Amino acid sequence: MKLSEGDIIRDRRLEMGLSQAQVASILGMTLHHYQMFEYGKLSISNSRMRNGLRVCAVLRLDPYQIVFGSKKDNT
Repeated sequence: MKLSEGDIIRDRRLEMGLSQAQVASILGMTLHHYQMFEYGKLSISNSRMRNGLRVCAVLRLDPYQIVFGSKKDNT
């Protein structure tokens, strides 16, 4: 049986011992907004993001560079 995005997110959060509020805070979003991901009301894997990641994979580009316009700081 395939897990939903929300199930995967919730399971990983629980494995890490974090509350929904902690994860929301780390992500810089409201608790309600984060809960919408876990409850399946919002989808993380929207088509535009997937397409962008595919382009980066094909062109061997770092998505960080595309999104933020600079290379990652590895320090």
